[in-house]
Formats: sequence, structure tokens, C-alpha cells
Amino acid sequence: MTQINAIDQRDFAALHGSMRLRDGRWQSPGWAAALKLKAIGGAALILALSKLVRIERPTFRKFTQACKDDRPAVIVAWHGSLIVPIYCHRRLGLVNMTSLSEDGDLVTSILYNLGYECVRGSSSRGGMRVLLEMIRLLKSGRNGAITVDGPRGPRHEVKPGIVLLAQKTGALLVPVGMGYSNCISLNNWDHTEIPLPGSRAVMISGDPFTISPETDIQQGCTQVRDSIQACEAAAREYLATGRLNSCIIERTGGTH
Repeated sequence: MTQINAIDQRDFAALHGSMRLRDGRWQSPGWAAALKLKAIGGAALILALSKLVRIERPTFRKFTQACKDDRPAVIVAWHGSLIVPIYCHRRLGLVNMTSLSEDGDLVTSILYNLGYECVRGSSSRGGMRVLLEMIRLLKSGRNGAITVDGPRGPRHEVKPGIVLLAQKTGALLVPVGMGYSNCISLNNWDHTEIPLPGSRAVMISGDPFTISPETDIQQGCTQVRDSIQACEAAAREYLATGRLNSCIIERTGGTH
């Protein structure tokens, strides 16, 4: 395979799923080298958030406390809101599910550079395999993060995979919602949110919850959706008033 030397061996573990698709991109001259450069640049931009944007996470301890439980903890968030949560949860060894597409190659490489691990697949390709692998990793003691309306939408429509994952592993789901004082939304399917320099970005981690095996799949999807939306509402309130209804504001480590 050409251009293999542009990516080191550890990257192969994350990218090998798409390499097996034989769709030609890995045989294209310069593809791997360009991917590596884009991934380094993308990771650098995310890390620059700490200098350009005031990131506040007043309830982040809800996630760190969930990680101390005997059960695995899994962050659930919208695909379009992932930039700030990626920064806030970096270097924690979390496992993510990423697609086998070209975009998935880039996201996988960026996440790898920020200390995440990825399993590859989507609802359209390799869905059952990636779900089983994620279940195995969570049962082995790993924690994870999933954008529940990804990888291709529809936007803010929770996919059933997260419900099955929670039911099979007993995982604590930790919803995350974002609020911004000033941001732009890209003209793509998930309306990716990018906070502007000098703005405030508030990330609210909600109360961890489980989904019982007896819960209907659609009911479970609704539960996940409502929990993320509640976090978004709390983030907007915190931006406007500095207060959180029904949440304890944890001042230590609140701004990063």
C-alpha cells in the first residue's frame, strides 16, 4: 500500500478499517501524508481553544465522579457540538465510535492525536461489528464517548445503537450540552458549532443515568435526546445568569 510511511504503526490500529474498504483513497499518492498533516492541524486548532475561547465547565465533576463507579461511563452528545467536548475530555483514554468514511479517517486521526481511541464503523457499514467491539471495551473497564446522531444524521436524531450499548453494558450515560456567547455554525448536515475567539463556551455535564434492558428502544432514544437538550438549556441559562437550576455549581476546576 502506498504512502504507508506517512502514518506510524499506532495510527494503523485506528485507521485499518477504512484501509480494508479498497475504495482507492489509500492507493492515491499523498493521501496518507495529507491526512496526517490535516489531523495534526485539526488537533492543534482544538488545543488552541484554551487560548482563544473562555471554556467553562461548571458541572464537569459529574463525569469524573461517574468514572469512579464500577460501571463504564459514556459521554453522549450531538455531533455538531463535539469540538469543545473533545477538548475538555482529551487525554482521558476514552473510546469513540467513528465512521469508515474519508471524514471518519480525519476525525479518527485528530482524536488519536488528542489521546482518544477509536473503533471504526457506522450504521451503514460495519455497524454490528463496531457495536460489539464497543461493548467489549466497555465491559473490560474502558470509558467512552459517542455522538448519538452521527455519523451522518439526521441532526439531533438519536440512533438506537447508544440504547443497545447502554442496555448491554449497564453503562452510566453522561449527557453533555453546549452554550456559546458567540459562535458560527457550518453549512453541513450537523451545523458544526465553532466558538469565535474571545467568546465564552459553556459545557454542561448532566446527571449520569442508565437505560434498563426492559426499556423500549424508542423510549431510550427519547431519554437520551431529552437529557442532552436539558444540558443545552442549562448551558444557555448559565451563560445568561451564572446560575444552574437543579445542578450544583462546582467552582473548583470550573474554568479551563
